[in-house]
Amino acid sequence: MIDFDYESKLWGAHEVRLTPTHLGALRLRYCLEDLKDVTGKVLEVGCGAGGMVKAIKSYRPDLEIYGCDISRQAILTAERNPQGVTFREGNAYDLPFEDESFSAVVMFDLLEHLDDPRRAVVETYRVLKSEGLFHLFVPCEGGFNSLHGILSHVGWRAKEKYGGHIQRYAISELKSLLETSGFKLGNYRWSGHLFNQAVDVAYFSGLSILGRNVPMSVEGYLESADRGFFSTAVGMLKSAIAIASYYESRLLTWVPGSGVHLNSEKIIEMTR
Repeated sequence: MIDFDYESKLWGAHEVRLTPTHLGALRLRYCLEDLKDVTGKVLEVGCGAGGMVKAIKSYRPDLEIYGCDISRQAILTAERNPQGVTFREGNAYDLPFEDESFSAVVMFDLLEHLDDPRRAVVETYRVLKSEGLFHLFVPCEGGFNSLHGILSHVGWRAKEKYGGHIQRYAISELKSLLETSGFKLGNYRWSGHLFNQAVDVAYFSGLSILGRNVPMSVEGYLESADRGFFSTAVGMLKSAIAIASYYESRLLTWVPGSGVHLNSEKIIEMTR
């Protein structure tokens, strides 16, 4: 297993909106749909520098929003412009919140980074109110429904080394993890289909060929870069990829892809 330095790369510092030119637009859309009837306090676990949780607050200003992440650099970055969100530094295994504090917990691209995902799901259960909503997006890169899964069987490890993805889930494993942790599954929707997978594999393979990581996401780079030919070209390419990926996944939402958006409900008291 490869150790990944989470202080060396800043995730989530960029703005997220529902416009399909944003790479996180579909994650945001499905999350807001699931939060439609939620009131009160909502927590994002693994919020990075807060781009997604700030977007949720922007579209749902009535909610009391919190973000929590293990990276001190990410939390300090988020707090420079909190936009109405309360940020806390903390570990997904030991969240700095009281029992039954939140009406909903959301989680994007986190479980695949953890060496003990069940422990984080159990901790999520603890801080949720009874019948609280747990919405999450998780890459499913462990099966033959994704290029990642196929390539992993021949030794491809670029996303593990340069993205920190140490878990390769199948949907059956995710369902079992949630159900045995005290959650009742709701609906789920797929994204990350063939075009998106090809771009993702190419990106991480490129990092592997270069032999080094980058300090932030593409969208993070575009927000901080000076306006010029190169940044403009990168921005246009990013937007084209985002739009194609968005509509591909909207069209194929019930066809298994490389990522799944799930919602579930806290229903029973677990036997610990």
